[in-house]
Amino acid sequence: MRRSNRGFTLIEIIVVIAIIGILVTVGYPSLTEYMKKGRRTEIAGLLSEQAQILERYYSKNNSYTNAVTGLSNGNDFYTINRTLADQSFTLTAVRKTGSSMATDKCGDFTINNTGARSMINAAAGLTAKDCWGR
Repeated sequence: MRRSNRGFTLIEIIVVIAIIGILVTVGYPSLTEYMKKGRRTEIAGLLSEQAQILERYYSKNNSYTNAVTGLSNGNDFYTINRTLADQSFTLTAVRKTGSSMATDKCGDFTINNTGARSMINAAAGLTAKDCWGR
């Protein structure tokens, strides 16, 4: 009577490791881009929310200058800088150095009192629609 050995051969283990390596090599860039897209969407939403807060303030006070209550300084990946004047504002979301978004292709996001959305330091060929998602 023959007794069968149970377990995996070295060849089978190497093949499985090679397949996992190929999947990780192909999937990792897609995963990181997917995560960056989510972070871009998050900061775009936060900037739009901050612009709405400033517009509400302006409708009550006829000026943007002293509007600081309720405004965010950003999140873990972006810092929001504000330029407030009597009749205009500009919000800029600057990528934080050392974060995973520091080298993002969309660069830094801006929005102003007219609702104009743009990017600073974005890769060539990208439009606001590509990065803002609208």
